Amino acid sequence: AAMLFGVPTEVKKFFAPVVKHTSRPIRRALPAMVLAFLLAPHYRRLKTIAGMVLGHRCHVSTISRRLVNPHWKTWNWYSVLYEQGLKETNDWERRVAQKKRRHWMIVVDGTHHGSVGECMENLVLMSRRKDPRRRSTRQHIFLLGMILTDRGGRIPLPRRSYYTKAYCQKHGKPYRTLNQLTAIMLDHVRIPEDVEVTVVFDSAFDAEGIHQVCRRRDFREVFPLDPNRNLASQEEVPAEALPGQKVVAWTRTWDCAEFELLDLQVKNEDHVYFRRRHVDNLRVNKTQRRYAVAARHATVSKLGACLILASYKENPRVPLLADQSADWEAYHIPLVSSRKSSKKVPSRWHGKVLACTDVTATARQVVEWYEVRWQIELLFRELKSRMQFGCYVLMSFEAVERYLDFLLMGLLLLEHQRLEHMKRAGPPSNRAGERWVQARVTDQMRHLDTLAQKWNLEHVEESLQTKAGRRRLLTELRQSPCRVA
Repeated sequence: AAMLFGVPTEVKKFFAPVVKHTSRPIRRALPAMVLAFLLAPHYRRLKTIAGMVLGHRCHVSTISRRLVNPHWKTWNWYSVLYEQGLKETNDWERRVAQKKRRHWMIVVDGTHHGSVGECMENLVLMSRRKDPRRRSTRQHIFLLGMILTDRGGRIPLPRRSYYTKAYCQKHGKPYRTLNQLTAIMLDHVRIPEDVEVTVVFDSAFDAEGIHQVCRRRDFREVFPLDPNRNLASQEEVPAEALPGQKVVAWTRTWDCAEFELLDLQVKNEDHVYFRRRHVDNLRVNKTQRRYAVAARHATVSKLGACLILASYKENPRVPLLADQSADWEAYHIPLVSSRKSSKKVPSRWHGKVLACTDVTATARQVVEWYEVRWQIELLFRELKSRMQFGCYVLMSFEAVERYLDFLLMGLLLLEHQRLEHMKRAGPPSNRAGERWVQARVTDQMRHLDTLAQKWNLEHVEESLQTKAGRRRLLTELRQSPCRVA
């Protein structure tokens, strides 16, 4: 375990806008709590976190009380830190852009955390097992979003929690669906005037409320079309649908001559700043993708005029079966409707139909914009794997929400350190190959650990200068191997 004698000065400065309005116990404990959630050893439990924060594993009850304490307004504190990080990123990138118009992307998706327990609050029953001897799967659902800037910024939006109807009735909360929460999230995002925005999401968020917010705020949308979407009879948004004219089925009737092959890799893609790749993966053979794409303008029911993109992406790792072809034309066939659920067979080319509400966009732009959606999946992976969000076993759902807020505060702290490093290093290159531009959570946490160890050395050196300091240092070492607060 790491030996920590306090909170580094840089971390205290980051939390200063929040803690200056709180009580003294919270002012002392909040930075240490976030730092402990970041630096706690693997297989994170309340015992290991208590050892990092309070110096001994026996103080688990203190961590539990903080997670359920209503005075710990973690969502409000995170919103303040989020606004601070957004302002710092915007100010620096505006100077780098030199009055040129900028482009930001917002990626939204939901994440689930499964549990077989039945006593935890706000659990959603996802599947009932046919075998009565096996327990059903229950999950917590969170809605997360992320702002990606054209200079490498990555700022998580304040999370939104999905509450079941029973939980809302018990706690007096209004019930909202995931699509309604997404519309609220997009409606509250502050965007500078010199920035154009592209919103990317999955087909599950193809809802009227989200489209209304994006139209009102002039956001461009890119998303996979639902197979049940119909073509419209007129160009107006509320125009009636044409019966039987499914958009996805219509794209399967397009002539193969309309399609063109599109090869993308790190050297020729236009949106390299929106991605985070490990330095070892910044090679052409690691980033090659191949598509067959075709685009047409169409009017979709309840969407209006859109650019419809039919695409097939190659997966060269899939071995071909005896009756399969390596050419994409073999997969461009009419859809066959079937009520029977057949087992999915991996195929060399995977088809997807995308819709873009900007009719002036090109097919290549739409493909690259939708590829950025994978960054939210990487965020989920970093939260659940590297930061171990999935390790919690908490009865109170408010405690779960505060736990997630602590981890998101830690992400903002890491992004703040990355931005400060980029300010010192100067504007990055056009291909964004610098280590700090591409740094992901693992790389940033290594830097944070180095910063904590550097602070430890300075503390030890200062304590060794005087007799009282040496006596105080020996007392701290005898108390516990780990101490942050």
